[in-house]
Amino acid sequence: MKKKGLLTLLAGIFLVIALVALPFAIACAPEAPAGPVELKMSHFMSEKHPMHAKLMAPFAEEVEKATEGRVKITIYSGGALGKPADQYDSAVTGVTDIAFGLHGYTPGKFPLTSVLELPNMVTSATHGSKVLWELYEKFPEIGAEHPGVKVLALWTHDTGQIVTTKKPIRTMDDLKGMTIRAPTASHVTMVEAWGATAVQMPIDQLYDSLEKGVVDGSVVPYSAIKSFNLQNVAKYMTIGDFYVCTFFLVMNLDSWNKISGKDQKIIEGLIGSRMSETGGAAYDAAAKAGLQAAQEAGMEIYTLPAGELAKWRQTLAPVHQKWVADMEAKGLPGKKIYDEAVRLAEKYK
Repeated sequence: MKKKGLLTLLAGIFLVIALVALPFAIACAPEAPAGPVELKMSHFMSEKHPMHAKLMAPFAEEVEKATEGRVKITIYSGGALGKPADQYDSAVTGVTDIAFGLHGYTPGKFPLTSVLELPNMVTSATHGSKVLWELYEKFPEIGAEHPGVKVLALWTHDTGQIVTTKKPIRTMDDLKGMTIRAPTASHVTMVEAWGATAVQMPIDQLYDSLEKGVVDGSVVPYSAIKSFNLQNVAKYMTIGDFYVCTFFLVMNLDSWNKISGKDQKIIEGLIGSRMSETGGAAYDAAAKAGLQAAQEAGMEIYTLPAGELAKWRQTLAPVHQKWVADMEAKGLPGKKIYDEAVRLAEKYK
């Protein structure tokens, strides 16, 4: 009887312990996922733009498929979640989860990244994108210019030319007295070195500015001609492969951390150099379409002869030297990054 009583007592004690521990066990148990991680992606282009159609929309579809619906991306185009210059900060602050934009639309924010905005650094978007991503991976100082976000991809557009409305440009002297739109501060310096008056302006304002005569022309990549219907307002194009702009696709860090480790690993396989080169290739394909649109519209197209182009490049040499000096004066490794950019440009040529 004593043994039976002891067993009964012990059973009662274990029951009490179990009842007391049950709420704690329930509270500590991992919650089942409430549903997919829903992300917003922001950009300022139209849905017909190559970056939407060939890069962002396919990426959103690929992420959803690869994660079996656990991560879903909804794209907000046309600046619905922010103006062109606001895209990076909109990702940092969480206005959007993912943002696409141009580094050069926020002057001074990405000084070292702007090395590829210097004139005549690369010869195509694919070329520039390889160089840019490798620079980002090699130099933590360039990574440090992208705080508060997960960098998904970095790439460039195709090389920029000159389009004008009133007269053709065959020499630098032809630019004197003209007002030329430039996309970034780096390109303002380039245009002014040629002897023109430069106006910095985002691409979405260019069509109206050309049509109304606010500017006499612009430096633009081939791809922008068709993407922004510039063949309807510009009459002349001068080809010199003068420059490229750099782009980012970044994600808010809190948004990235909402994604499970398993799905982060899946997404890692879709971004980085792979996605950067996809962006470059899409721009190079769009360049061919832009040139065709210009030709079909009857634009007068002039390619600078080698001798004349050499003069333009010689005029721009001090722009490169000034960039290095300015970076070094700020305590940044300008010379080291510039020299590596030149080396990589030769490597991937």
